[in-house]
Amino acid sequence: MIWETSEAEEWIDKEKELYFYSNLEALMAEKGLSIAELSDRTGVAQSTIRSLIRGRLKRLDSISTGKLAQFFECKLDELYVMKWE
Repeated sequence: MIWETSEAEEWIDKEKELYFYSNLEALMAEKGLSIAELSDRTGVAQSTIRSLIRGRLKRLDSISTGKLAQFFECKLDELYVMKWE
């Protein structure tokens, strides 16, 4: 979707920051995977997976995100939830 500048400005809450929360733990549970197993299968470092599971993120690593989305055969909006806080 391409927005006009004014539309994008209305959507952005300038008093809050955008954070990304991972649905990774739920996706892993559905497949019965541990952090180590997911790391082995995707090539994403265990420390990165732990960080994604633990907390809110201000930015996403596109390579890790791409590998995880491909592995789980999901779209980015299924892998992450965006919230203004």
